[in-house]
Amino acid sequence: MKLAILTLALGTLLGITLGIPLGRRVERVAWYADATLARARVTGWLLRDLSGWLLAAALIVAVVVFVVWALLRPHR
Repeated sequence: MKLAILTLALGTLLGITLGIPLGRRVERVAWYADATLARARVTGWLLRDLSGWLLAAALIVAVVVFVVWALLRPHR
């Protein structure tokens, strides 16, 4: 976030001193970088949540399979 704000400030300064198009390009690159970092954070959260759900589902399936196996095996 700090990098994005710093780059936006740099883009504004370059836009004022050297001309609008260069400043807009720098601001656009900063915006894309910030959006990419935000997507990476969201993807990380999603992967963490999904892996937790998958682990819980695998544990439930293992318990169910064990119980069914224990009930269906021949008793001596």
